[in-house]
Amino acid sequence: MTNPTPTPAHPRAFHPRHLHLLSAALLLAVVPAASAQSTQVISGGSAVTAALKTGADVNTAQANLTKAQAASRAAQADPATLAAGKLNAKNAETLAQATLRGAKLAALQNTIGAYNALLEAQENVELQTLQTQVDQKAVQVAQVKLGIGNATALDVQNAQNTLSGSQQTLADARAQVNLAAAKLGTLTGLGSGVRAGSVITAPKLGVSLSTLQNNLSGLSSLVSAANDLSSAQLTVKLADNDFTPARTLQDARTALANAQRSADTASKNAQQALASAYQSAQNAAELLVVAQSREAAAQKTYTQDAARLKSGTISAVELQNTQLTLKKAQFSRLQAQNSVTEALAALSVAAGQNLTGIGGTL
Repeated sequence: MTNPTPTPAHPRAFHPRHLHLLSAALLLAVVPAASAQSTQVISGGSAVTAALKTGADVNTAQANLTKAQAASRAAQADPATLAAGKLNAKNAETLAQATLRGAKLAALQNTIGAYNALLEAQENVELQTLQTQVDQKAVQVAQVKLGIGNATALDVQNAQNTLSGSQQTLADARAQVNLAAAKLGTLTGLGSGVRAGSVITAPKLGVSLSTLQNNLSGLSSLVSAANDLSSAQLTVKLADNDFTPARTLQDARTALANAQRSADTASKNAQQALASAYQSAQNAAELLVVAQSREAAAQKTYTQDAARLKSGTISAVELQNTQLTLKKAQFSRLQAQNSVTEALAALSVAAGQNLTGIGGTL
């Protein structure tokens, strides 16, 4: 078991401290030795890139866009195509573009979630390994105390029961790694031997809510509503003349009013979803600061106790318990970091633009 004291390796946007990575030996211990050769350690960015390349929904949306673009070009160039046909073809192309962007953002969100779940599962194995070691030492201490008459047989049994629980938790943690790897492997097409390498670097949320609210027109729901509205407007325009029955014009105007209400509703729903996602992203960032502060305090305590052990004022058992406390604080900070990234991914979906710092402009 390696010392959990963090070693600077991967910077994070919200704080200069760095994620403590799993040791290579522990990574290989997570999977059977026979499959260790096929283990592929990847970053969050490469996972997203692979998912965008191989994702079924993304590829389907891309194919539909290509088809819509060809149909729109043909319609615009065909002198026999009437105004409604040209508009419908153009609207279909615009909607296909928005659908593709939405599919990419959804793939981004799903992949980040799966990657973070795998990274946490891997780190949890290290945490539970240390917990098991602490509980093993507790059994040994109880047995020694029993031998000198300073503990009862029940004390030993309780310690052994605690150890058995920790061992079972460790076994489950290892199983969770394989399950999480299988999910990420499916999303990326990289297979179940994939392993997460390091925490995703999430940028600070540097854009205001109002700015995002003013740039929602690319969402597929709003594009669809806008398309219906433009079609209804054209229908009214085509019916507003002396040779079209008044009833037809009246029906067209009713349809236009309905389309306008639908567009307004879609806009309000998008604004509300965006505001909620924005607040969640802000909350996640604030909770990360708290987790980092707690980790710093745990790190300071560990450093002090390491010095106290050298001076002979505490025992190795006490230092191991401090070590476990530090590892738990590190794991909590990792979860907080992942929550920030996942909140930004959810905000990206709500805003219709990538705010996670990975995957590029989608």
